[in-house]
Amino acid sequence: MDSLQIDSTQIAAWQQDSRFDYDREIVGGSQNLLEWIASVISDWVNDTFNTVLDNDVVYYTLIVLGALLVLFLLWFLWRKRSQLFYGKDRSEEEMDYEVLEDTIYGVDFDAEISEALRTEDYRQAVRLLYLQTLSYLQEKGKIDWQPSKTPSQYMRQVGQPAFSQLTRQFVLVRYGNFLATEAVFRQMKAQQDVVMGKGGDSL
Repeated sequence: MDSLQIDSTQIAAWQQDSRFDYDREIVGGSQNLLEWIASVISDWVNDTFNTVLDNDVVYYTLIVLGALLVLFLLWFLWRKRSQLFYGKDRSEEEMDYEVLEDTIYGVDFDAEISEALRTEDYRQAVRLLYLQTLSYLQEKGKIDWQPSKTPSQYMRQVGQPAFSQLTRQFVLVRYGNFLATEAVFRQMKAQQDVVMGKGGDSL
C-alpha cells in the first residue's frame, strides 16, 4: 500500500505564497510596457486605498491620457512654431533671420550711408539703406518695427512690389553672401525711392 499522501493544506499555503509564484515571471514577460505600468498602478491603488482596480481600466485610461498628451504637444508646437506644419520655398527660408543687432532709432542714416559709400563699404551701405527704409515705414505707420522680426515678416506686412524686391536683395547680401557692389546699392536705392514716394509706385 502506498504510504505517500498529498498534504492539500500545505499545497494551498504554497500557492498563496508569492515567493513560490514562478509563473509570474513567465507571464509577466509577455506584457508590453503599457500593460506593465497599468499593472503596477493597479497594484499600488489596491494596496494603498484597499480598492480593487481593474487593470484593463487603467490600461485604456493610460492610452487616452497618452493620446491627449500627444495632441497637446502638437498644439503647443503649432502655436510656437507654426512654420513647421507648412511648406516654405527657399526664398522664405532665406529671409527668416532675426536682426537683433540692428536698430532704426538714433541713427543718422544719411551721414552713415555717405560714409559707407565714401569708403566703398557697400555691404554696410546696403544694410543701412534697408534699415532707413524700415525707419520710414515705421514713421508712416506701415509697419510695427520690432528687433526680433524678420525681413520676410515686413515684406508680407507691407505687400508692395518695390519693397519686396528691396527686401530680397537685402537678404541676399546680408545672409546669402551675395557680393554687394555699387550697382547693387544703386538698384536698391531706386527701389527705396519708389517705397518712399520718390518714384511712381509710392505707398
